Amino acid sequence: MAIQLTPTRIKGSKYLLIPKDLAQLLEIDDESILNLTIEDTGKGQRLVYSIREKSSNSTENSSHNAPR
Repeated sequence: MAIQLTPTRIKGSKYLLIPKDLAQLLEIDDESILNLTIEDTGKGQRLVYSIREKSSNSTENSSHNAPR
């Protein structure tokens, strides 16, 4: 699956925003960690994002820090 994204400029930096529908389909939320790999190909560079599994520690920590 390929989609075309246009970079968004915020305070001098460029960002690729994930469309809401795609984020929901891939179950990407505020706790998700994405890794970016840049690969050289014969046609230029390829940006490859991978979604890292959420650790159980983050859910355990959030439950321990919840107000009682």
